[in-house]
Amino acid sequence: MPGKRIFQQPVQRSPRFAVSLILLHITTASVVYVTAISLAAKLVLFLLLSVGFIYYLLRDSLLLLGNSWREVSLDQDDISIVTGDGSGFIGRIENDSVVSPYFVVLCVRYAGHRLPSFRVIFPDAMSNDAFRELCVHLKLK
Repeated sequence: MPGKRIFQQPVQRSPRFAVSLILLHITTASVVYVTAISLAAKLVLFLLLSVGFIYYLLRDSLLLLGNSWREVSLDQDDISIVTGDGSGFIGRIENDSVVSPYFVVLCVRYAGHRLPSFRVIFPDAMSNDAFRELCVHLKLK
């Protein structure tokens, strides 16, 4: 039985996360370009970087995919997530989560899943008060 709901907030698109993804992938592509490996290997790495960039931009920053997080709710012990396709998941926040004033990396282990899921939430993905409340709750957890 779920506990008392402590926090419930919709997740919005994050331009700051999009810019971070762009800069990170450009930097990584530059490193691949100057590395002394074959042209075929570079092309494969560029393809993989491009696919990863597009996927994470659409899923986590622009929230256009069905498995994008649209709402996060915290109870005493659990986290509930509603995705873009309307499905919901319940899980536990793991100790591998990272909280900073600039972003939060949530490590969530869904009920019935072996591996955890990681998602990054930037402050512009929710209101300032909601982001601050999320950070405080996660630090106290």
